Amino acid sequence: MVEKALYGITAVRYSGSQVVGAMMGLIDSAHERWDLRPSPARVVEVIDRMVEGDRVVSMFPDDEGRLAPGPEIKVDLLPEGTETLTLDDDAPGRSLGDLPRF
Repeated sequence: MVEKALYGITAVRYSGSQVVGAMMGLIDSAHERWDLRPSPARVVEVIDRMVEGDRVVSMFPDDEGRLAPGPEIKVDLLPEGTETLTLDDDAPGRSLGDLPRF
């Protein structure tokens, strides 16, 4: 069985209130470092990863200031039919809007 890739989002780009881009990188299988450092990706590229079966998670700083995997990212459909990103499970004090902007 092939393990699906794990991607992490460290920052987001907004246009108004809609997420239009993300800094996304490939996390190694031990979840300890980047296999591919985060680089700018359009929302459609993030969604493509999820459609392919890969996991995409938010990356928030932990107590020591290192990035740690947070809630998974999911697709949110806006009323006008536009796809954007959101967190699968908004933990108290955490939302996609809490990530840095780029």
